[in-house]
Amino acid sequence: MATTKVTHDTNVSYTRVDRRRIMAAASLGWGLEFFDLQLVSLLATPIMDSFGITRGQIGAIFTAQLIATALGGIVFGRLADIYGRKRVLSWTIWVFGLSTVLSAFAPTFWVFLLLRVVTGFGTGGEWAVGFSLLNEAWTPKRRGLAGGAVQSSLWFGYAAAILVTSIFAGENWRWAFVMGGLPVLAAIWVRRRCPESKQWLAMRAGVESGAIPEQGNGLTMLARPQWLRIVVLATLVVMGGQYSYYVYSSWMPTYLKEELGVSATDANTILYVSAGIALVSYLASGGLSDKIGRRSSLVSFAIIQLIGFGLFTYFNANDSSVSLTVFSYFVISFGLGYFGIFGAWLGELFPTAIRASGASFSYSVGRGIASTGPLIVGILAANYGLAGGISTGAIAIVVMIVFSFFLKDQKGREITAVH
Repeated sequence: MATTKVTHDTNVSYTRVDRRRIMAAASLGWGLEFFDLQLVSLLATPIMDSFGITRGQIGAIFTAQLIATALGGIVFGRLADIYGRKRVLSWTIWVFGLSTVLSAFAPTFWVFLLLRVVTGFGTGGEWAVGFSLLNEAWTPKRRGLAGGAVQSSLWFGYAAAILVTSIFAGENWRWAFVMGGLPVLAAIWVRRRCPESKQWLAMRAGVESGAIPEQGNGLTMLARPQWLRIVVLATLVVMGGQYSYYVYSSWMPTYLKEELGVSATDANTILYVSAGIALVSYLASGGLSDKIGRRSSLVSFAIIQLIGFGLFTYFNANDSSVSLTVFSYFVISFGLGYFGIFGAWLGELFPTAIRASGASFSYSVGRGIASTGPLIVGILAANYGLAGGISTGAIAIVVMIVFSFFLKDQKGREITAVH
């Protein structure tokens, strides 16, 4: 039986097959995660009718499952630094896949809420673990583009979610959650075919032999001044971007149908187009970040989104036509390109020993804080309408832009077993 030779050399290489499988694993995990998380948003009305709950309570579901991502990110990120990227990536997919299936059989609102928390816990670890594996495998000069490509996989997850929820609409909404079992198949494939990070293998072998000094617990390392500053800044940057996204993505399907009077068919078409626009922006921003740097690319797309939020607020305040409001929504969607940069940027900020812990903590805690967005929108909707709550996303964009200037840009740096 052939074995993989692991050396303590800081230089490691991957074959094209290795990279393709790693790209597929990261993309499958992220796309299917997004599929599962979007089900509540797309089925908000029938879920509210089924359990007899209010907008505020459905907003609480959005928030609860997203808060759980923070804890999941901390736990699974640390586990990935201990047990490996590949193994833990499959664990996260198992958790959110099975909990989504069980959500279909929830007898009460509280059981449903609990299962969505478990789903959030699983998805919280998937993003950073998958991107840690990708960052370590990919060539430095094209790492940003690879990150944008993985991020764009959410379009397929979103498109699948729209399709499934349009088929299983109304009283049949529970069947859409049964389809959430698809990620389990992906988890099995990841365990069987995806290669492990060679930098992580070399790092662990080096630590065990004494060639590389043990640096201590990953979470305690993040508390050291040199890493704590990076974690805090990265968390604030992610929080700004995530809040702006969640306040409009969670409620936009409901806003289109209930406040703009758009038919279900037309609303789905708008959502498809929006997701397609975002797909293009992820690829563009990732590739652009390899040329001009992570920060410059992020700020460029953030400004585009800020303009989109401004248009959205103006058109809503002046009772403009539905087509103008939808146009502003598309501008916001194109501005989402900065999400295509997070994966590469965060992974380049931390050494191999704490890459998954650092990136996962920053991304998941940032997402957890931002998860208050859907709840805030649900509360504000009572007095200002959904559009009023959605418009608060502009504030978060400014926060992201400001703190990004304090975060170091390490575009294209070499990732080794030690660094």
